[in-house]
Amino acid sequence: MYKLIQHKLGFFQVDPMPGEKELQAYYSNKYFQSPTVATYSRSYSDEELNLTKIACEVADNVFRRNSTNTSHTLYDVGCGEGYFMDGLQKLGWHVWGTDYSEEGVRNHNPHLADSVSYLAAIDDIILKNKSGSRFSLVNLGNILEHVIDPIAFINHAKKLLDAKGLLRIVVPNDHSDFQLMLKGLGLSNDEWFYPPDHLSYFNCDSLKAFLNYVELDPIKAFGDFPIEIFLLNRHSNYYLNKENGREAHFARIKTVNFIRQKGLDTYMKWAESLAISNLSRSCIVFCKPPDIGEQNSQ
Repeated sequence: MYKLIQHKLGFFQVDPMPGEKELQAYYSNKYFQSPTVATYSRSYSDEELNLTKIACEVADNVFRRNSTNTSHTLYDVGCGEGYFMDGLQKLGWHVWGTDYSEEGVRNHNPHLADSVSYLAAIDDIILKNKSGSRFSLVNLGNILEHVIDPIAFINHAKKLLDAKGLLRIVVPNDHSDFQLMLKGLGLSNDEWFYPPDHLSYFNCDSLKAFLNYVELDPIKAFGDFPIEIFLLNRHSNYYLNKENGREAHFARIKTVNFIRQKGLDTYMKWAESLAISNLSRSCIVFCKPPDIGEQNSQ
């Protein structure tokens, strides 16, 4: 039986913590091979795929505005089905990735299969560090919540950054004030607590403290569609009635695509406001190590 304990930095972790071999077997057998996994599918509509395209447009825009690095090389940790790699490749990036399983990439983006290492993420990161590999953007998209030691993990990952490189981090916005309010109203009940899939639980505030501790400076923070807002209405609440989940999902897809049609700048301002309000379902942060000059002046 798992329970939640609070880390000194404010985020929460499961107790007891499973071992690395146990996790590797769990993920390699569950994800992509299993048709019951809710976050993956054998096929997606164009409207669904457009959300990853938007994420890539934002990443490319943030990078070009905030870095003088011209190599445009991506390392996508836990690349899944390869859509983030594919999207940035179409924007002119050179892309590499790693994942436990090869099923996702081979089913959805087989042209990227040879650019992916099929290892535990930390093992591939350590190997790439030993080989001297460096990248201008390292993507940790929904990764930190899955690893046993997120502090050690990110300290290894940030060493892969090239000069003026950026790190993109995405985590679920869990144990947030909004979730606690919903629970208090009887409209949800910790359904986001999902071990052993998720071992650490960040929200936008505790992620800031975490980044400060590991010496990463946030330069841009975004949110995504606050799908939990549907829980406030008992007629659309997908916790009280699971059949509402599909409609909530497609309402999210329609809304995000509608806002993107207003222009990328408008979309980015909307996404930034969700991060500021802490209403977002996810926390999306672009960050960088302090400049050498900044470190020496402290």
